[in-house]
Amino acid sequence: MRNKKNTKKSLFMLLMIMFLTTVFTVTNNLQAEYPDPFFSVSFLAPSTGPSRNQYVITMADQLPKIGIGIDVLGYTGWVEISQRTWGHPGPYPVPTYEEGGFDILFVGWGWGFDIDLTELFESSYWPPNGDNFYQYSRPEMDWAIGNHSQSYVLADRIQYAHAIQALLYEDVPTATIFSPLHLYTMNPNFDQKSWNGHLWDNSYQDMTNWSIPGQTEFRYAVPADFKDFHPMKAVNFYDDQWLHQIYGGLVERTPEAPYNNDFGPYGAIAWTSSDGLTYDIQINPNLVFADGTKCNASDVEYSYDLLINPNFDHPDYRYYSPYITNESVVINSEFDLTITFNESYAFQNRNLAIEILPKHIWESIAPADQDNQAVIWATNDTHDSNIMGIGPYYLFDYDETNGIIHLKRNEYFSNWSSVTPNFDDIFFDSRYNVLTILPALVAGDVDMADTLYLNRLSDVPAGVKYELVDDFQTQEMAFNNLHPIIGTGELCPISSLESGKHVRKAMSHIIPREFIIDDGFGGLGTPGVTPYPRGAIGFDDSLEPFEYNLSLALQHMSLAGYDMSQFFVDSSIKVGLGFKTILSILAFTGASILIFRGQRRK
Repeated sequence: MRNKKNTKKSLFMLLMIMFLTTVFTVTNNLQAEYPDPFFSVSFLAPSTGPSRNQYVITMADQLPKIGIGIDVLGYTGWVEISQRTWGHPGPYPVPTYEEGGFDILFVGWGWGFDIDLTELFESSYWPPNGDNFYQYSRPEMDWAIGNHSQSYVLADRIQYAHAIQALLYEDVPTATIFSPLHLYTMNPNFDQKSWNGHLWDNSYQDMTNWSIPGQTEFRYAVPADFKDFHPMKAVNFYDDQWLHQIYGGLVERTPEAPYNNDFGPYGAIAWTSSDGLTYDIQINPNLVFADGTKCNASDVEYSYDLLINPNFDHPDYRYYSPYITNESVVINSEFDLTITFNESYAFQNRNLAIEILPKHIWESIAPADQDNQAVIWATNDTHDSNIMGIGPYYLFDYDETNGIIHLKRNEYFSNWSSVTPNFDDIFFDSRYNVLTILPALVAGDVDMADTLYLNRLSDVPAGVKYELVDDFQTQEMAFNNLHPIIGTGELCPISSLESGKHVRKAMSHIIPREFIIDDGFGGLGTPGVTPYPRGAIGFDDSLEPFEYNLSLALQHMSLAGYDMSQFFVDSSIKVGLGFKTILSILAFTGASILIFRGQRRK
């Protein structure tokens, strides 16, 4: 019986694959058939998302337009992907797909404001030494990455970041397809100049300057329950957001020039370092907590010591422990201290942004008990306000039954910051779902809705304002840069590294980025440029995405030595099925591994 079931399942999957490869026609050419391909490549892709499956199939249908066939289209799990790429067991280097490695991998990366591409593109990090599974190597890149990762001056780091992007753009070791966008909907009167979407989307912005003329309250809808009430133990994204209204560090990400989302002064008025190890810091002498108690060097020392206390069990202990010890903070005077880190780090300012806890509130609570104590205080109407720091708000009430966080303005905040928050009360409200959020926005019951409520621009109702925010993710076609054709170019008609580059550029020019974004993601994306994501510190906005241009793609194939005279040029795109139908089919097939050989368009 088991063999019969497996046979039926295999037959069903084969029929589905035949159906998918028939109806997902992304072409409208002047001839019915493509000439035989000059060579074939194999695709490798995670079997974890129908949206990715859709554009993988799109690319399988695009490449034959420039004489590249598809030998294997493989959807599989991360274990097999790892063994074929960064976790290849050897011998090295990582070979082609046919030999147990890979040709082209469809993969996504998630980043933040500070980008370090060392292990992905520095030549000494080829497997098994690191994650440079692209096996990309160029001395100029090693130089740029090395300087970028050791620059403590922001302007210098941005200069090297631009050099890195220029090399990635020219060499195309990977073709970035797109970066997602997050959709935030908001009150039509909300002053969008008062917020920074990039900072907010990464839990780095407080609401001090947010403004709706005539309003003293602001309601933010979140699609999840609240779970974490200690700022150093919060792992839930939405708890990070409301806690960031309460706590702050010596420095915080600052949207205004000259910081431009890098770190600027907050609790500290000045800090200096010549080596990225030792920092001399002057605390604002007017700095106070929300109960009026002075915040000084002893509060900073307490917070750093707690962070690495093994009994506290910080979720990012492994990140902080290489940099911080119990001797890291030295108090010189009440508002002057020195912090010495164990290791230098180009992004060391992140370690200066640790939340400053009020020592007088927490020191009597054992480190192991603080997480539970924060919950007890939050759910107790008398002790809610113990959840307070130096930020613009403090916890006034937590309505556990309805899932509402109520923050009150910190009346002492303006004494040291010289800024008075525009709202008296902030509510983080988890009562709404995808069905009720739109009526709430239209009625004005909600002033802003989190990005996870709506997935398409067409969902936004009339009379509601919205903003699109870069997600700091990238989706790409990663190339094996040692593949004899698409990598080294040694088996191209013109045998050279330049030929391999021309083939990669041709493939990048045949990616219908705008079509993929519009059809598969409801318009919520931007065409990819390089693996360096839009919005990150040092992103070079002078570089333009590779346009979908069949003529340019054919020219690059010609420069690699291929005779493209038989190929017709037509760049229009049509799809046989709507994306919702595709999603339904792929969801029905589940997470099965789909492998087929010999796909060829003739």
